[in-house]
Amino acid sequence: MAALLCTCSALSFANENDAILTVNDHGKKAYFTLEQLLAHADQEIMTDTPWTQDNTKFVGVSARELLKLIGRDNADLKVVALNNYWSTIPYSDIEKYNPLFAVKKDGEVMSVRDKGPIWVIYPLTDFDELNNEVLHSRMVWQVSQIETMN
Repeated sequence: MAALLCTCSALSFANENDAILTVNDHGKKAYFTLEQLLAHADQEIMTDTPWTQDNTKFVGVSARELLKLIGRDNADLKVVALNNYWSTIPYSDIEKYNPLFAVKKDGEVMSVRDKGPIWVIYPLTDFDELNNEVLHSRMVWQVSQIETMN
C-alpha cells in the first residue's frame, strides 16, 4: 500500500496550472502534464475514425494504465472536454477494448485545433461492433478532466 501511495504522489506532482489533464478520484485529484502522459504512453492504436481519413496512428496512455496510475483496479470513467461535453466510458469497455487517451496522432502531439490535447480513441477498425453512434459519443476529444464514477 505504501508503494502504491508513493507512486500516486510521484505522478501527481504536476502543478494544477501546468497540467493538461486533471483526474478526480472521489476528491483525490491528480494533475498530469503532457510530458508525464508521454512518459507513460503504453499503447498505440491504428484505426479509421469518422473524423479522420484512412488509417491513423494514435499514441497515448491506455485506460487500464491510467487506472493503474491513480491506484485503481477498475472504475467507470466520466470524461470531460474543454467545452464541458462529457461521456462515460464503462469499465466493461476498458476490459474489452482498452480505449486510449491519445496525445499523439500520426507522430505529432495534438493541438486543441486537432482534437487535442487528449482524444479518447477506441480500436474501431478491430471491432465491427464499435462502429455505432453510442460508441462514437464516448470518443471525447479535447479532454481536460476525467472523474472516476464508482
